[in-house]
Amino acid sequence: MKIWKYEEKKPTHRLVKLYKEDHGEGDYMGDLDDEAVKSMILEIKPDMNVNQAFGTLSYFGMLPILVIIKK
Repeated sequence: MKIWKYEEKKPTHRLVKLYKEDHGEGDYMGDLDDEAVKSMILEIKPDMNVNQAFGTLSYFGMLPILVIIKK
């Protein structure tokens, strides 16, 4: 799966969007196999349901991941 990754970091949160197509924002991560994509998702948010997230990305072509930074 070809993946583009956009990332925004703020003091209170981190927003990462993974895309299957070039939307003009983000960096091209490469043509990754399913396990590499799932690993990338878990690196961003380890407690995420990776199978559900991967399904969302596969079906809709975009997966937004919001990580709240606890202080």
